[in-house]
Amino acid sequence: MSEVISQAFCSTANLGAGFDTFGLALKKYSDKVHASLTTGKKVVIQVKGLYSDHVPINVQQNSAGPPALALSRLANLRRGLEIIIEKNVPQGLGLGSSGATAAACTKAVDHLLGLKLSNNELVRVASLGEKAVSGSAHADNVAASLLGGFVVVYDDPVKTISIQPPENLAIVVVIPTLPRQENKTRLARRIVPKSLSISKTVLNIGRASAIVAGFATGEIETIGSGMLDEIAEPNRQRLIPGYQKVREAGLRAHAAGVAISGAGPSVIALVDKNRHEPESVAKAMTSEFARNGVRSRSLISTPAPAARMIKR
Repeated sequence: MSEVISQAFCSTANLGAGFDTFGLALKKYSDKVHASLTTGKKVVIQVKGLYSDHVPINVQQNSAGPPALALSRLANLRRGLEIIIEKNVPQGLGLGSSGATAAACTKAVDHLLGLKLSNNELVRVASLGEKAVSGSAHADNVAASLLGGFVVVYDDPVKTISIQPPENLAIVVVIPTLPRQENKTRLARRIVPKSLSISKTVLNIGRASAIVAGFATGEIETIGSGMLDEIAEPNRQRLIPGYQKVREAGLRAHAAGVAISGAGPSVIALVDKNRHEPESVAKAMTSEFARNGVRSRSLISTPAPAARMIKR
């Protein structure tokens, strides 16, 4: 094969109580990666596309680089690799932009080199890209982008569980317009406490269990009942002006649950679209942001499928 092309969708992580554990793929933005063998000896990265600005091409700094290097070593590759990224997932919004790139690259290079890694192995490799960008090899976003739907990542080394979300699930994403912040994910991770009381830990375990049970049974209200966090959100919410009021507005408009999307600043709301209008939830949340002096926009998504090969 001279060239392969893969596609991976963006994602939202945590869903409240599932810090670094839960991910949900969103069928809205997606990255594509073209991977091809070269006559050289190095991995070379190019970036194009709508959101290519500010994306580094240095192999150690781009989230595609470490996965490509790891797979090359695993295949004992004696040739070079060219990775061309079509960057269509906006950065800095908490929608797993770097994770989508890492997932698409891992999918493409695994196929190009004929490695046929398992899902768990693919996720572990892709998470190396997150470490390059955020300083931590968290696997929630890359797992969602690779496997699609709702995912649980757990254990060390990482293992994954993938659950097909209910068909009536809509995801409202509200994106506040805030000043661009360099190294946003690193900052958001630094302010998460290193220790937690037993009482708060028990609360989060119970709520996270409710989220998994809700996805397993298709009960969106049960999912929403677990979307209250005791780990990251109490500290991260100060980075999003008016967050608590926006959250309350979404719940009043009949969202099943509301949470910060990953490191933020986007806020997600899960809605049973057979019972309530996602558009009404989006309007209530953007209006509340406006009342707090923050401009915002919204989009409505459904769960996305797994990363796929476009050209084999």
